[in-house]
Amino acid sequence: MQTICSVILLLLVISVSGFSDFEALLELKKGIQRDPSGKILTSWDAKALTSDKCPRNWYGVSCNSGDVTSIDLNGLGLFGNFSFPVIVGLRMLQNLSISNNQFAGTLSKIGSFKSLKYLDVSGNIFRGSLPSGIENLRNLEVLNLSGNNYLGGVVPSGFGSLEKLKYLDLQGNSFSGEVMGLFSELNSVDYVDISRNNFSGSLDLGLAKSSFVSSIRFLNVSENSLVGDLFAHDGIPFFDSLEVFDASSNHLSGSVPVFSFVVSLKILRLQNNQLSGFLPPGLLQESSTVLTELDLSLNQLEGSVGSITSSTLKKLNLSSNRLSGSLPLKLGHCAIIDLSNNNISGDFSRIQSWGDYAEVIRLSSNSLTGTLPGETSQFLRLTSLEVANNSLQGELPFILGTYPELKGIDLSHNQLSGLLPKNLFMSTKLTDLNLSNNNFSGSLPLQDASSVGNLSLTNIGLSHNSLGGVLPEELTRFRNLVSLDLSYNNFEGNIPDGLPESLKVFIVSANNLSGNVPKNLRRFPDSAFHPGNALLIVPISPETPKDKTDITLGNHGSHMKSSVKSAMIIGLVVGAALLALVCAMFYFMLKRQHDEEKSDATGEKSIVQKTEPSPSNVIAAKNCVQETEPSSSVTSTSTNKGKLPVSSPRLSQYSGSENSSSFLKEPMEELHLESTRKDETVSSQVSLASSSTSSLSRIQNSPDNLRSRQTSVKLDGNLYIFDSSLKLTAEELSRAPAEAIGRSCHGTLYRAVLNSDVVLAVKWLREGTAKGKKEFAREIKKLGNINHPNLVSLQAYYWGPKEHEKLVISRYIDAPCLAFYLQEAGQLNLPPLLLENRLKITLDIASCLSYLHNGEAIPHGNLKSTNVLLKPPELTALLTDYSLHRLITPEATSEQVLNAAALGYCPPEFASSSKPYPSLKSDVYAFGVILLELLTGKVSGDIVCSDPGVVELTEWVLLRVGQNRAAECFDPSIIESHGSRKVSGVLTDVLQVALSCISPAPERPDMKSVSQELSRIVLKRTK
Repeated sequence: MQTICSVILLLLVISVSGFSDFEALLELKKGIQRDPSGKILTSWDAKALTSDKCPRNWYGVSCNSGDVTSIDLNGLGLFGNFSFPVIVGLRMLQNLSISNNQFAGTLSKIGSFKSLKYLDVSGNIFRGSLPSGIENLRNLEVLNLSGNNYLGGVVPSGFGSLEKLKYLDLQGNSFSGEVMGLFSELNSVDYVDISRNNFSGSLDLGLAKSSFVSSIRFLNVSENSLVGDLFAHDGIPFFDSLEVFDASSNHLSGSVPVFSFVVSLKILRLQNNQLSGFLPPGLLQESSTVLTELDLSLNQLEGSVGSITSSTLKKLNLSSNRLSGSLPLKLGHCAIIDLSNNNISGDFSRIQSWGDYAEVIRLSSNSLTGTLPGETSQFLRLTSLEVANNSLQGELPFILGTYPELKGIDLSHNQLSGLLPKNLFMSTKLTDLNLSNNNFSGSLPLQDASSVGNLSLTNIGLSHNSLGGVLPEELTRFRNLVSLDLSYNNFEGNIPDGLPESLKVFIVSANNLSGNVPKNLRRFPDSAFHPGNALLIVPISPETPKDKTDITLGNHGSHMKSSVKSAMIIGLVVGAALLALVCAMFYFMLKRQHDEEKSDATGEKSIVQKTEPSPSNVIAAKNCVQETEPSSSVTSTSTNKGKLPVSSPRLSQYSGSENSSSFLKEPMEELHLESTRKDETVSSQVSLASSSTSSLSRIQNSPDNLRSRQTSVKLDGNLYIFDSSLKLTAEELSRAPAEAIGRSCHGTLYRAVLNSDVVLAVKWLREGTAKGKKEFAREIKKLGNINHPNLVSLQAYYWGPKEHEKLVISRYIDAPCLAFYLQEAGQLNLPPLLLENRLKITLDIASCLSYLHNGEAIPHGNLKSTNVLLKPPELTALLTDYSLHRLITPEATSEQVLNAAALGYCPPEFASSSKPYPSLKSDVYAFGVILLELLTGKVSGDIVCSDPGVVELTEWVLLRVGQNRAAECFDPSIIESHGSRKVSGVLTDVLQVALSCISPAPERPDMKSVSQELSRIVLKRTK
C-alpha cells in the first residue's frame, strides 16, 4: 500500500511539474474563492497568451521569454488557498509578492524556488512551520513572513547559506527558539524584525557573526520572551551601522548600557522591561550619541533626570518608572518629553527655562507643586500640555491661552483656583481642555465667543469645580463639540437649546439646572442630568433613555415647590403609604431573622441562604459582569461562610463565633461562597468588611447585630473616593450587607447596600492579584477620573493593611448583560433584541471604546458580552470591568487574557506572544467579535458547529463568508421580524465592519473610524 501511495504521489508531482507556467497559474487561480476587485478572475484567461505561451495582460504577472518571472498580488483582498506546490515548476520566478490578502495554506515546497530574490507572504493566514530547505534559496534578498499569526514552531537552521539576504521580517507570528540560534547564522543583513513572536534566551550579540554586527541597521526583537541583561556577552561588539534598536516588552533586566559602542544609533526603545538602576546621563548629552528617540518607559529606573543637552534628541519617554528629584533644568532640542507617572517633585515653573523646542509636555501623576508660569512666552510650538494629578496651585495665567499651536490641555486633579481665562475658549486651535477636579470658580467666560469665526474646542471637561452662573448661549457656537462635562458644579438656569448634534458625551449632573432638557439632548441617559438638578425636567419621549434603575432615593424629584398645594398632598399620601410599607417589611424581616436564629441554633440552616429571586434580581445576581471560575476551592465550614476576607482583631466581638481566630490566621480560607454556575444564582449574604477591623458577622441580620452596627470601629486601611457624589466612609462600607454576585480570575464581585439605600458593586481582588500600593494608586486614580455615558465608572477604592484587602468600588447597575439577551432571553423573560436595539448597542459600545482609546489612550482590556450591561428600557449599553489590567500584576493579566481567549475574544496575535497584554488593537478585535454575536445571535464561547476545523465564532463566520454564504450568518430572528429585503443591506454593512475588526492586527481600523462607519450605516438606514 505504501508503495502505491508513493507512486501516486510521484505521478502527481510529475504532472504538476509538467505544467507550463500559464497552466500552473490557472491551477493556482482555482484556489481563489473571492476576488473583490475582479482583477485576477477576469484577467487570468487561458486565451490571453503571447506566441511563446506567456500570459498577456494577466494582472500582477510578469513574463520573459515564456517564463513567469514575477507574481505581484499585493493588497487585493484575495481569499482562498494558495498552493505553493502548484507553482513549484516556475523555475525562473524571482519575485513572489502576495502580501495583505487572506490566503491560507502552508509554506510547503518553499525551498524549491531557487531563483527567488523577493518573497513576501506577509499579512495572510498561512499556518504551520517554516519547512526545511530554506538554505536552498541562495539568491534570496528579501524574506517577509510577517503578520500571519499562525506560522510558528522553531525556526529551522539554514539561514547561514543565505549570503545575499538583506531583509528578514518574521514579526507577528508564533516562531520560537533561542534568539541567538537564529542571529548566529545571519550574515550581512540590513533589516531584521522578529517582534511579536515567542523567541527566548538572552540577547548575546557577542556571539553573532562580525558581518551581521557590522551591517545590521534595523533590529527589532520586541514582544518576545528575552531575558537577562541587555547584552549578556562580556565583549560587546562594535555596531557600525545600527540606527534602530527595539527590545521593548520583554523580560530584560539589569542596568541600561550607555551604548557608547553604537555610533549611529538614532532610535532606542527599551520600554516595558525590568531594567533598573540609574539612567545613564550620557544618553541625554550632546556629545554621546546621535539619538533622536529614547523610550525607557515602564521600567524600574531610579534617580533624577539631569539636564538634557543633546541637540539631536527629539522624543524622550521616561514615564512609569521610579524617577525622583526635580524637573530637568534644560530640555535641549527635545520636542516630546514624557516624565509622567514618576516621583518627580519640586516647582513646576522650572519649565520656563526649557526653551522653544517643546511640542508635547507630559508630566501627569507626579508630585509637582507651585504655579503655572505667567510670563514665559517661548512655547510657540507647544501642542499638548498634560500635567494632571499633581499639586499645582494658583490661577491659570492669561498667557496659557496665547500659545499659537496649543491643541490639548490637561490640568485636571490639581489644586488650581480662580477664574477661567476667556482666551482659552476663544482659541481656533485648542481642541481638548480638561480642567476637572480643581477649585475654579466664577462663570464660563464665553461672552466674546460670538465674535470668533471658528471655535475649535471638541472636548471640554470642567467637572468637579465650583463654577456657577447660567450656561451661556455661546456654548452653541462650538459646532465641533464631541464631549462636554460640566457635572458637579453650581450652574443654574436652563440648558441652552442648540448644542451641536456632534455631541457624544454630555454630562451636567450635580448642578442646579432647571427647565426642560432640549430635545436633541434627550438621547442621553438620565445619569447625564442626575443626581442634582432637582428642577430640571426631562420630558418623556421616544428619544429619552429612561434609566430609572440608576436613580437612587433622594437624588432628584424629591424637592417640591411649597406653593404647589396639590403636589404637597400627593407627597404626603405617598409618604404615608411608603412608611406603612417600610414598617411592614421591617416587621417581617425581624420575624424572619428570629426564625433563622432558631434554625441556626439547631444546626438546620446555613448562613448562606438560597432565595427565589425575581427575574430582574436573577439577572443582576447572575455572573453577568464576570466569567465564573470552578468552585473547587469553595469548601470549608459554614461558620464563616460568605465572609469577605480581611484581618480583624475585633472580629470576635461581632461574630459570636469561637472559630474567629482561624479566620485571622488564614484569611484566604474564608471566602466561602456558593459556586456561580451558569444556571445558579449566587446570593451569599455577607457583611462587606473593608478594613482590618471590620464588623464581619455571620449573624449580621440579628437584632443584636443591628445595634452593634452603630458601634464606632477603628479602621486601619484607607478609602479613596473619586466621585464626590458618593458619601461613604470605610465604617459604612465595612458594615454594609452584601451578596456575592459573581466571581472571576480577579476575585469576587459583591452587591453592597449602604444605609442611605445606595447600592454599590464592590470587587474584592484576590490575594496577590493587585499591583503594589503606589502603582495601584497611580493607575486607579486615572481610571477613576474617566467618565462616559456608556461606562460604569469607578467611584472609589479601598486599600487595607493586608495583602487580601483590596476593594474596587463602582455603582451597581441592576441590568442584564448582552450575553443573557443572546443566550438565555427565553428563560429570563427578556424581550427579543430587535435590529434597532442591536444597532444602538453597537453605537453605544463603539462610542465608549472610541472615547477610551482616543480621549484617554487606554484599552478596555476585557471586552466581552458578559461585560456589556443593557440598561432597560432603552437597552443602553454600559461597559464594565474596564482597564483592570492596569491594576493587576502581569501574572493576573495573563490569566485574564487566557480566560478571554477561551471564550474567543482574544486576537490571534496573542497566541504568538508569551506575554500577551491588552491593547487598542485587541479591543478592536474583541469589538468585532461582539458585532458578530449581535449579527448571528450566538455567544462566542458557546458556539457549536459541525464544520470541520471550526472552533470559534470568527472561524464559523469567515468560513461562510468565504463560501459566499454570508446570509447564513445572520440571526434568523432578525430576518423573521423585519424581512430579508429590508435588513440585508444594513446587516451586510455591519458584517463588513466586523470583518475589518477581526482582520490581522496591521489592517485593523481604529475605534474612531469604526464608530464613524457604524454611525454612517445607521444614519443611512434612518433616511
